[in-house]
Amino acid sequence: MASREELEALHPTRLAGLCQQLAQKCSDPNTVARSRQLMTEYDLLQAQSPPSPKDQEEKDAKRWDLHQRMVELLENRNDVEFYPKS
Repeated sequence: MASREELEALHPTRLAGLCQQLAQKCSDPNTVARSRQLMTEYDLLQAQSPPSPKDQEEKDAKRWDLHQRMVELLENRNDVEFYPKS
């Protein structure tokens, strides 16, 4: 189980991967749907062409918001493997 501080320190790509794990392992349909929605938002942000300097601030705000929502979803979850098995 990961703490909020540990999750906040992760790169968004890692958080998206943890959301994917949660979507695959969780039995709660609402949590699965929310995980998938966050992963879709992440993919859409990644697929956007490089923003103009004018649009960069808006994209950064969207990334930060998404990052926080992924952290909130994953915080204190026992059904994702935060620490990879060695």
